[in-house]
Amino acid sequence: MKKLLLYLLILLILLLITSCTEQQRVNNKEKLLDQYVAVWNGDSLYKLDKITNPGFQLRMVPDFESRTGIENLKKEIIQTRTYFPDFFLKETEKYFAGDSTMIICWTVSGTFKNRTNMSGKTGMVNLPGYSVVFFNNDKISGEWIAYSDLTWYKQLGFTLMPPGEKEK
Repeated sequence: MKKLLLYLLILLILLLITSCTEQQRVNNKEKLLDQYVAVWNGDSLYKLDKITNPGFQLRMVPDFESRTGIENLKKEIIQTRTYFPDFFLKETEKYFAGDSTMIICWTVSGTFKNRTNMSGKTGMVNLPGYSVVFFNNDKISGEWIAYSDLTWYKQLGFTLMPPGEKEK
């Protein structure tokens, strides 16, 4: 009976230790993700050197072609901030999809710099989307970004015309 109680106590301790370790890993990933989002929202690009892997891969609509490396990620963020000086990404939901992947739903908003459509409205966007963020060795190793690029373009004042039709 004493052996059984001892085994149960040891098992309980191991479960507690494992649970605490897992919670710490989850907290570390959420902290990394918060820092990453802060960079997109205007924080220092140099923070990416500490929170992302050198082989970071960014893929996004419409082509999902890989932009590899931290420097290419920085260029993409700089380009986004240049075209949308008030760009802001707000997380709406987070989901863990295994040990090394997190899915975040978000909404981005911003005003397209120097863009006015034919109606005289500025090119303001407010667009939902999601990202699949990958982790490796306690750093962010990649992100896949998806959103409706048609909605994006329509909010900027563009129209979609079927092939062969002429604009009126």
